[in-house]
Amino acid sequence: MTRSTYSKLGLVAALTSALACAPKDAKSVLEGAASALGASELSSIQYTGQGSNFALGQSPRPDAPWPKFNVLRYERAIDYRTSSSREVLVRTQGENPPRGGGGQPLAGEQTQTLLVSGATAWNLAGENAVAAPAAAAERAIQIVLTPHGFVKAALASTPTLAEETRDGRTVYTISFRHGDQDVRGTINAENLVESIETTIQNTVLGVMAVSTSFSEYKDFGGVQFPTRIVQSQGGHPTLDVTIAEVTPNAPVEIAIPEAVASAAPAPVTVASEKLADGVWFLAGGSHHSVLVEFQDHVAVIEAPLSPERSEAVMAEVEKLVPGKPLRYLVNTHHHFDHSGGVQTYAAKGVTIVTHEMNVPFYQGLYSGGTFEAVGDHKSLTDGARSLEIHLVQGNTHNEGLLMVYLPKEKILVEADAFSPRPGPPSTPANPFSVNLHENIVRLNLDVERIVPIHGTVVPLTDLKTAIGQATD
Repeated sequence: MTRSTYSKLGLVAALTSALACAPKDAKSVLEGAASALGASELSSIQYTGQGSNFALGQSPRPDAPWPKFNVLRYERAIDYRTSSSREVLVRTQGENPPRGGGGQPLAGEQTQTLLVSGATAWNLAGENAVAAPAAAAERAIQIVLTPHGFVKAALASTPTLAEETRDGRTVYTISFRHGDQDVRGTINAENLVESIETTIQNTVLGVMAVSTSFSEYKDFGGVQFPTRIVQSQGGHPTLDVTIAEVTPNAPVEIAIPEAVASAAPAPVTVASEKLADGVWFLAGGSHHSVLVEFQDHVAVIEAPLSPERSEAVMAEVEKLVPGKPLRYLVNTHHHFDHSGGVQTYAAKGVTIVTHEMNVPFYQGLYSGGTFEAVGDHKSLTDGARSLEIHLVQGNTHNEGLLMVYLPKEKILVEADAFSPRPGPPSTPANPFSVNLHENIVRLNLDVERIVPIHGTVVPLTDLKTAIGQATD
């Protein structure tokens, strides 16, 4: 072999080595991932499995994980061309006895069908489509929080790249802006997406972290797909599924129902009902509040759902009792559907009365707010009217669950322990309702009417009937 030949071979080797060591850019890493994952020719995907999901914001105490449900069957269909997704979960009760909220306890199997197409979200209740506008942003970003959705969205944006060594191996972090959200994902040396992170808005937590990890990839018809998917929101798991079947480019038809497309945004309304002198039931569809008037101020029980709901309630309070300052908000428990409007009251200088275990949680979220802690019992009184706040001891729905008793009016205000609904009593009786009655007896409260945060005002006998107690 001639010296010239050796020189040429050396030059080729040097060039090959130089190319291998050349700095990568975001586009080349993403193109490598697209090739390895089979994302370039993938327009839709359908996958099924089983595992667990968890009810966000429904933990038995603020520092505990979200409550767990068994997912007997998990189905997901995504059309990447139309940014559409259909997610079906067949669930059963995951913890016995039940701890926390989220619709517990479940009797038998429950099917949830959650859909989104573009900026429109809806659920299926049986055959009926129900608009779910509050869920649209999260469901839309969840399409990007899949390995193939991430690569597609990143390639369509202006991504940046960071290379680092973790546990002795090289990984590439791709970051980009998707709409008004920052998305960051990790791609390993095998060109597979290992994790994706972003944030979404939450009415209680504000900016909430969302993290999804992917592992145990397998080949399904030329597409690499993870068989283990784990997602956390707000620092706790929300989904953990093992995938068994994947169908690339499956026919996925997700059309927005006419009833959903033509649905106008539901207005925030407050319907007030006078229960007694100085006491009003402030009804609001799924979640209610109660107004109590004192000699020189007023108090509201519960600030559910959202700031918009709280603003509407405050406007109704001013209309019903003009001129008296709103001094107290009594918060029954920290579950997100019951605390979504707490920040609005705290920002206006209203003192938040809540169980002692919630105070550090709220102080960490709403700096500058004023909070009063309740242990087992606390009373608010002006000499003429008394409002008693009691811990519902032993109620596993929430360890700091509070109920409010008005002794003069013989009214009990409670949340989630008993939610009156039409139809026959459930069998077996709801353990949260059984425990509520036990606490009424324990405290020797002379209750005539129950004012629920969910449902309609009913006599105490309705609670007794619901739990199988004699009512004579």
